[in-house]
Formats: sequence, C-alpha cells, structure tokens
Amino acid sequence: MKILVAGGTGFIGKKLCKFFIDNGVYVNVLTRNLNSKKNSQKLKYFHWNPTKFEVDYESIKGVNVIVNLSGKNVFSFWSKKNKKEILSSRINSIKTLDKLIKNNDKLEHIVSASATGIYENNNLQIQDETSIKNCKSFLGNVVKKWEDEIDKLSNSKILISKLRIGIVLSKESGFLEKLILINNLKINPMIDKGFQWQSWIHMEDLISAINFIIKKKLDGVFNLVSPNPSLNSELQLKVSSLNKKPLISFSTPSYLAIIPFKILGISDFYREIILNNKKVYPKKLLENGFVFKFENLKKIMTL
Repeated sequence: MKILVAGGTGFIGKKLCKFFIDNGVYVNVLTRNLNSKKNSQKLKYFHWNPTKFEVDYESIKGVNVIVNLSGKNVFSFWSKKNKKEILSSRINSIKTLDKLIKNNDKLEHIVSASATGIYENNNLQIQDETSIKNCKSFLGNVVKKWEDEIDKLSNSKILISKLRIGIVLSKESGFLEKLILINNLKINPMIDKGFQWQSWIHMEDLISAINFIIKKKLDGVFNLVSPNPSLNSELQLKVSSLNKKPLISFSTPSYLAIIPFKILGISDFYREIILNNKKVYPKKLLENGFVFKFENLKKIMTL
C-alpha cells in the first residue's frame, strides 16, 4: 500500500507517517519546503503550495489512500488576517488535492481531517455524528465550509472519510503542551473552576483510529475523541499529578477573564477555544469495533 499524506510534517503528520512506515506502508509526503528533507525507500517528499494551487503530480503515482491533515493551526492570534488564513488554508488544500485525484486511477480512499468545532458549544448533551451541528460560530462556519469542500471530491470509486478531531493530547504540541508549560511555572489557573467539558483523544488512539478507518475501508463522518470527555479541571489535575504539583491554584470568573481578549479584539477566540465546552462521543468508531487504549484519563500514566 502507498499513502500520500498532506500535512505530513506537522505534529500529527510526523507521528502518522512513522506509524505507517513502521508497519510496512510506503509514504509520500506533501510539503512546502523540501530543504533538509531526506528521501528513503519508504518515505518520499514532494513539493506543494496550496496557496498557489501548486503540486508535484509525481506525488500521486501509485497512491491508494490520501490522508489530508493540512490547515493553519487554530491556536493562533485570531486577527482578521489569521482567521482568513485558517479558512483558506483548509479550502485551498482540498482544491489542490482535487487536481491530483484526476491523475490517479489507483486511488481508493480519501481521509481528511475535520474538527469537533462544528458541534454546538456550551451544550452539555452528548453530541455524536448524527447530532445537529452549529455553524453560527467562526469555527463552526470554517468546519462546515471545509467539509463541504471535502464532499466535492466524492465519486463512485473513492471512499471519503471526514475525521472530526477533538483536543489531541500530545506533550509535543497543542493543548496538552500548553498545560504542561503553565504547570512548569507551578501555577494552576482555571476559568469558572475548570467546569468546561473537553472532548479529547490521546495521540496514540488518534493514529490507531486513522489506521483503523483505512484498514476497514470506512467512509462517512467519524468523531475522533475519547468516549469519556473530561472537565478542564480534571485535565489540569492529571498534568499536575504526572508533572509538577502547583504552588498556586486559582480560578477567574469568565466575565473577568474575557476582558483582555476583548481589548485585543479576539473575544471569539476566548469563547470558542479558551471556553470550549462540549461533550462529543465517538459513536461510529465504537459501533465499528474500534478499541481505545486510552478511553479515560486514568489510563494515561505518563506525559
């Protein structure tokens, strides 16, 4: 099997590519920068620039599966420019991949990242793949347009899988990395006592789930989250128990914590990222027999 990974140099992409290679899969990676990238028998790098819709057509030769993980990190300052790039980076990546699809007759499956941002925030009801989606927020609108673009790739010969990924727990990047950095200062800051529900997935389970979907040839929408969401306070407690016990713990009311974000003009970042609060359930993964290694925080014994 040969897999093409777009976004293969990111923190998820690197782990996924290593997993594939370790399991005998040939991997092509699309990257903007070929400098210092070394090809091997099972791993080859190819240039692309989705901003200009440029791509090396050699990258698609013999490929059976495309995994798309491309998109600007949402953990960035939500200026008008960055918000525009968050959306355009996702849409342009899909449009660029569409150019490749028309040059390959072996392609069977497209697996593309999406996000749980499409679900309603501050809804304490369990939300699965069949739940009504909220597309009124910035992230909800981004994910809706992102998935609509992915759907345009569909044809009778190619399976399409959309992965609504939650908070990825990895000490190397993302949400957990930031919690560890704060914990290293020996402080434990929370908002509203950390009562926000966080739908997360351990990096190992994320990689395993993507591989599971490819091996089983599953299509449609999948929530890639643990079946047991946790309170923000529980996640902070887990980090403290495995890293450093804080000297100072404090909680700030949300109506006060939002003030600096209002001053900076990024109140929506505060509401949608900082106060992310939803319970998302991986119904379809479980129905298809996927077994989580880390289904709850108790199973995580190291960072």
